[in-house]
Amino acid sequence: MISANSDKLVRSLHQKKYRIKNNKFILEGIRTIDCAINNATSFSFIIYTKRFSNQNPELISKINCKSTEIVSEMEMGKLSPSKSPSGILAIANMIDYGQFNNDSNVVFLDEISDPGNMGTIIRTAVWFGIYQIVLSPGCIDPYNPKVVRSAMGSHFSLGWIGEKEISSLNNYVLIGADQNSKNKQLDKLIDKWALVMGSESHGISKNTRLYLDQTIGITKIGAGESLNIGVAMGILLHKMTK
Repeated sequence: MISANSDKLVRSLHQKKYRIKNNKFILEGIRTIDCAINNATSFSFIIYTKRFSNQNPELISKINCKSTEIVSEMEMGKLSPSKSPSGILAIANMIDYGQFNNDSNVVFLDEISDPGNMGTIIRTAVWFGIYQIVLSPGCIDPYNPKVVRSAMGSHFSLGWIGEKEISSLNNYVLIGADQNSKNKQLDKLIDKWALVMGSESHGISKNTRLYLDQTIGITKIGAGESLNIGVAMGILLHKMTK
């Protein structure tokens, strides 16, 4: 059983305002915590169930944290923000990404609110070598526990993620993802770009569209109304990073 203070901290970190206040976030899942360990993350504490420990001895042996506790399945269920707890949960300081780098291509997310999609976007971006993600006001917190779990450790591969106004990207060619765009390929003469992805419900907002230099789309071959935003971004980044 963990202390009352640790219990209170974990529960508070389910909410954004307390993550910001404490500069800490929740990590769950084998891959996420394994990535954190491999990146020499300093944990405040780690809790896991006996069953998880028995099933994952290799990961448990890698943990270098003075404060670890074995908790019951019931206690883990109460502390975890997930409906299906993985059996291990850690608390760590938010990642210090340093300064935004104006010399690399980026993804700009316009009011992305779904945590699963945000996590997939982060994983997809780093897969294609895009290590900076700019968030508009209104995006879900990238440290939301569901985002962190969905990203499966990709937060530790990012070079920077944070909130900026799109107007601050005035030295980039701003390319908006638009399923109605006639342009299906990136102009090879473009040196530095920001791929702008709109929200799941209404696409790129009117205000953000004012800043776009051009749009890019995906050729539809079969049926269906639209693509999941993470899938669409993956296809576009495959085109744009070749």
